Amino acid sequence: MQVFKLYLKLFRSYIPSSMIYLVVFFSIAIPLSKAGSEQLSFKESSVRLAVFDEDNSAASRKLIENIDLKNDVTDIANDHDTIMDALYYTTINYVITIKKGYEDILKDPSSTGDDIASVIDTMYLSENYSVTMMEQYLDEYIHSVRGYIAGGATLDTAISSTEDELSCDIDVTYETFSKDSSAESDFTESMAYFFRYLPYVFISILINALAPILLTFNKKDQNNRIRCSSLSSTSFSSQLFAGTGVIVFAVWAIFMIGSMVMNRGILNGVAWIAVLNSFLFALISATIALLVSAFKPSESVINMITQIIALGMCFLCGVFVPQSVLGDGVLAAAKFLPAYWYTRANDTLCGMNTFDIGEIWMCIGVEFGFLILLVITTMTVNKIMSNTGRSKASGRAVG
Repeated sequence: MQVFKLYLKLFRSYIPSSMIYLVVFFSIAIPLSKAGSEQLSFKESSVRLAVFDEDNSAASRKLIENIDLKNDVTDIANDHDTIMDALYYTTINYVITIKKGYEDILKDPSSTGDDIASVIDTMYLSENYSVTMMEQYLDEYIHSVRGYIAGGATLDTAISSTEDELSCDIDVTYETFSKDSSAESDFTESMAYFFRYLPYVFISILINALAPILLTFNKKDQNNRIRCSSLSSTSFSSQLFAGTGVIVFAVWAIFMIGSMVMNRGILNGVAWIAVLNSFLFALISATIALLVSAFKPSESVINMITQIIALGMCFLCGVFVPQSVLGDGVLAAAKFLPAYWYTRANDTLCGMNTFDIGEIWMCIGVEFGFLILLVITTMTVNKIMSNTGRSKASGRAVG
């Protein structure tokens, strides 16, 4: 088992570079998975704003009180430079100035929208969610008060009725569109985020770790020594295969243990399909590493090749950017890459797509087809490169 032991010994020298990807993955994937799960909880947003009351009336004070109920009203100096600095540094997002005459125009049934606009001045740097939300609130508040006044109510009654309307709480319930509710609980959104980014880290770690080792065994001097030894080619290939298998399984197992730690227990139900899906992609990544090494590139360019393959495949296939926002042309091209089918199965498992167990197994089947194709391609390239090397050697011998 000398070759097997040497394989693992060489791998130990590449552990530090592999650990970089491991640490970066967990430092990024864990916060992202938490962020993904938090998207399923509703929290009403508030706006940071400043309000200047130049009217100083009962109606203007009531308006400020209502705004302050669900927003963060900040006290700042009422001068242009201070306001612009606060907006620029996002200390506040919105400024309201209630001008003199606000109450008189508000309680006048004959006043128009332009009259109201003339006594309420707003300021902000750019259109955004906070600005839109505050403008909508002001519009609803003023229209409601004026509606009650037009119906014969006094100003105090109109303001009180408007407060009751706008203070109503709405219960928000998130519903998923999975056909199988148990599938959703077995494979949560946070777990889906963790599994989503595995293609990048598998490709990066396995190519950077396996390709240099295989290149070492394929070096001319090393290869000649092996051929001259008593070790048969079958035993040599078997030990290389065993070494590769141990490394692939170890890398995959580390991430599966990490997923269980994040899940705070053993995985259940359809989550095991995600585990199978990830193991299949780990094998695909290892086969890609074998294919890269078959072309015998320089060790100095292996990292560049790794990033081109990993980043290119992950951006095209919906690992970094959800498939739902990718264009039809990009998705059509991505279907020729295994990461597309991995991601599609992962999204279907967590309910991002309509849950369909048949589609999930179809995606896994396509990935298995890619694995077989990559194995055949690697064997073909190895044979061609070997024959080319022999031809060059025989040519030099004849010369």
